[in-house]
Amino acid sequence: MNCKWLGIAPSTVRALRIVMPYMAVAGLWMGLSDSITQWLAADADIHAGLQTWKGVILVLATGLLLFALMREQFARIELSRARSRELATYLRRMLESLDDLIFVFDDKLRFAHAYYPDPKALLIPPEHFMGKEAGEAGLPAEIGLALQRVCDERSTQSVEYALDLPQGRCWYSAKLSPMIDEDGQFVGAIAVVRDITALKSSEERCRRLFEDLSNVAVQGYDSERRVVFWNSASEALYGYPREEALGRRLEDLIIPPVCRDEVIRLHRNWIDKGEPIPASEIELLNRDGELVPVFSSHTMLSNERGEAEMYCVDVDLRELRETQEQLRRAATHDPLTGLPNRVLARDRFGQALALAAREQTLVALLFVDLDRFKIINDTLGHGVGDRFLQEIGRRLSSCLRASDTISRQGGDEFLVVLSGLRDRGMVSAIAQKIIEAVAQPCDIDGHELSCSCSIGIAIHPDDGADFDSLLLRADTAMYQAKASGRNVFRFFTAQMNVDAHERLTMLNHLRNAIQHGELGLHYQPQIDLATGRVVGAEALLRWESAELGSVPPTRFIPLAEESGLIIPVGEWALREACRQARAWRDQGMGLEVMAVNVSALQFHRGDPVEMVNRILRETGLPAECLELELTESLLVQDGSGATLDTLRRLKALGLRIAIDDFGTGYSSLAYLRRFPIDKLKIDRAFVRDLASDPEDAAIVNLIVNLGRILKLKTVAEGVEDHKQLAFLSERGCNVAQGFLFAQPMAPTAFAAYLETRLLLRGRESLPHAA
Repeated sequence: MNCKWLGIAPSTVRALRIVMPYMAVAGLWMGLSDSITQWLAADADIHAGLQTWKGVILVLATGLLLFALMREQFARIELSRARSRELATYLRRMLESLDDLIFVFDDKLRFAHAYYPDPKALLIPPEHFMGKEAGEAGLPAEIGLALQRVCDERSTQSVEYALDLPQGRCWYSAKLSPMIDEDGQFVGAIAVVRDITALKSSEERCRRLFEDLSNVAVQGYDSERRVVFWNSASEALYGYPREEALGRRLEDLIIPPVCRDEVIRLHRNWIDKGEPIPASEIELLNRDGELVPVFSSHTMLSNERGEAEMYCVDVDLRELRETQEQLRRAATHDPLTGLPNRVLARDRFGQALALAAREQTLVALLFVDLDRFKIINDTLGHGVGDRFLQEIGRRLSSCLRASDTISRQGGDEFLVVLSGLRDRGMVSAIAQKIIEAVAQPCDIDGHELSCSCSIGIAIHPDDGADFDSLLLRADTAMYQAKASGRNVFRFFTAQMNVDAHERLTMLNHLRNAIQHGELGLHYQPQIDLATGRVVGAEALLRWESAELGSVPPTRFIPLAEESGLIIPVGEWALREACRQARAWRDQGMGLEVMAVNVSALQFHRGDPVEMVNRILRETGLPAECLELELTESLLVQDGSGATLDTLRRLKALGLRIAIDDFGTGYSSLAYLRRFPIDKLKIDRAFVRDLASDPEDAAIVNLIVNLGRILKLKTVAEGVEDHKQLAFLSERGCNVAQGFLFAQPMAPTAFAAYLETRLLLRGRESLPHAA
């Protein structure tokens, strides 16, 4: 019976449930009993007796009815009390299990009850605050304001506040919730209070950590991109003091004007659509209007009010860019003279060819070699010789036009690229000018020095269509100039085509060598400089011709590259190296890795991943024991991304990737970060003179440091003496190979070498620098 709409209290309803049945039964009995007694007894005495019995029966009947009704009600009351006690027990246990303090406020926002796990947590006894408002109890004003909002808005409020206590400042978090009765009336509030001092301390330590970072700039921005956090590194990087930066918008502070609309769009998309801003290398403005290169990453956090804040972490890339530029220049310029090296000369030659194709002009390659320069070095020392080379470099540059290029090839050899030529007469004039300029005496450290030069000249398109062929013919012509008495220049002529005939003959012999099994592999050990152990071997191709004898790799490998024979030869070499490595592992030789050179043609023709996977299956060599050595040019020229895709698929097989002859090509941090590389191999050209040549030593040191920064191992080739070894060990180079340890050996000799190293492992040591 729901009588709430009549305004009747539940207790009244329960009372009516007892009284109304009682009244109904009593009234019914009185009416019926009177009629029955009158009908049964006409005599007054009998009637009086019946009236007495009627009263007794009424009392008994109504008593029994009242007993039944009261028993039902009392049973309900007892059941309700039992449930109340059970709920009270559950509630008490729940409250006892909480570390939080719970306070109950009445409808006047005065303290009414308090529940706490430990009386000490209250800070003051309950009698000092019960019946008082928050402000009267000594709580901060924000508590009273939050309680008032709970009462007025019927909403839950969260507030953080601090109390200065004898033990120091303590922080608390309070969650205030309204209590509403069945009629929708506000009857009080419940406050759950938690001690967040430790959390605040952790936040403060974290904030101080970011503020004290000296090399990582951290900034925080609110949802409107206004600065809310600005650490000391941001002050140093962008030039704005914290006080000046706070409150200013991101786009008005460090974003270049051309990027501002895009930055605002990206930020709004993150706020509204949840699309994060990707980390990237960007250039931002400092206070002086200069662009600063940084690597910027971003994250979105919520503050204590639940509002979004974007935090940016910026790493200054200026030093890294400078290192990259130094490495790039070291790879493309001669460190002694500052002139372009062969790598850059090759690139400039390509540009000259493109110009010649458009304008129908000639391109000339001049190979300039100083005559008897060795006498200066041997007589006066390398210091004087180096300064003399620098002077020669300046003189050669003065003889050329702005469109020409001069490069130092190494030693006393220079290469000149002349473009936009109409006839050979222009080449002859420049060559003669060079000869005369070089022949002029010069004073170096009080020594009057003079030297002549011999020049060989090859012309495109008459003498060749590419850099390498022209260089070969210019070199041949230069030797003809020396044979003619030096201090002259010579053009490549048809008479010099004897070399071309020899190359054709060797190509035929090379084809026969593949068919008759004249090719073989020698193995050079790779030594761990920290432990002295043999950790790997590099497989090197050798040719023992029945007709030509032992043919140096420098003669037949470029020929194989040009002719395309390197593809079958390379596959055979890879299979044989894997087979041999597996055999040595089965014999317990403990060889960790077999390094095999891979030609660029093998990447551009066919599927190298399928070939390598097939060979690994055929030979049974674990993929992690195979290391493929690639040239820098293969990575730099990956415009379409095909090489990157191939390398990722190769890495998925589990093998290792090394960059061979690192530093001689277009060394770039871009591809080192982009490609899945494991090792950098320092070219022997840098190792050869590193103990005596500061420039080579600087390059080697730079490559080793770069490997350490990028977590790549470094391998030095061509280590031949103790000074080189000592230098590499001190700089932290990981692995070395060269004649100081062992020459490339045939399989049998290499196996014997490994067995000897295994027998002497307990007492062997690396050679020590003298």
